[in-house]
Amino acid sequence: MISRASRFGIAFAALALLLAASVPSVAQVVANDAYLINYFEYGGPFCANPVSGGIEELRVVNTGQIGSPIDAATKQGTICADIYVFDTNQEMQECCSCPLTANELGLFSLCHGLLSSPLTGVAPIRGVIKMVADQLPANGNCDATTIANPVNGGLRAWFFVRTISGTGAVTASGMNPFLSAPLTANEQQFLGQACAFVLYLGSGKGRCNCPPAPGLEV
Repeated sequence: MISRASRFGIAFAALALLLAASVPSVAQVVANDAYLINYFEYGGPFCANPVSGGIEELRVVNTGQIGSPIDAATKQGTICADIYVFDTNQEMQECCSCPLTANELGLFSLCHGLLSSPLTGVAPIRGVIKMVADQLPANGNCDATTIANPVNGGLRAWFFVRTISGTGAVTASGMNPFLSAPLTANEQQFLGQACAFVLYLGSGKGRCNCPPAPGLEV
């Protein structure tokens, strides 16, 4: 029987070969403003003891680029926030895709939403969050393993950061906005395939949590 460690090695080696074989000579940009990037720095031990550093919360807004529904139940204008969490070793630890209806504010806890089930079992202290605005598929199910139809300007996101003193007092707070970057075909393919491997290898781990309902934090 192949050990779990061997499965990791074989799977990531296969992913590397697949990506290397598919890299075109010129990077093709598939979307100019659908790809958002930021960093976090209060994960790991800060999740268990926030008074030792700070608290970060992710706030995401669907800007309504593909329509605004009168009734949220129609799902008109819904965008999937495809989220990918990397540690400081540049390894993907978690991924998920969360539907946001037009004009909706999605609230995520860094610790309990985005770092709740890391692939390695250890939440990183610092790392990178990547997010892609992806149109809701016809089947109505968001899927972070397949970035099908990126939506330019579809999402805007910020980290709300509160710095906590040793006594538990809030000493500072502020917004850290996500920055937009061009989404290339290479990155589009890599994010989806790496997420698929993380979920496969994790056997239950590696999937971040979406907010349970509009306006409710995880």
